[in-house]
Amino acid sequence: MIGGVEGVPLARIEEQLQSEVGENWRTDEEVLKGRNATRREHGLPNLGETGRRPPPEAPARRPLWRRVLGR
Repeated sequence: MIGGVEGVPLARIEEQLQSEVGENWRTDEEVLKGRNATRREHGLPNLGETGRRPPPEAPARRPLWRRVLGR
């Protein structure tokens, strides 16, 4: 299943890709680049990566001036 698409609609998408790109559509560099761009837009890892990307590290404590001024 891809993004809630499965069954016949997914098969049509795969057939279209195969007819436009060829038998190696699953490993084609341009197709992978597009699929990964779409996955990033939805917060998913690139194909072949496991899990989500770690969030940027936040400092353990707010700076002193923010704590004192309550900001």
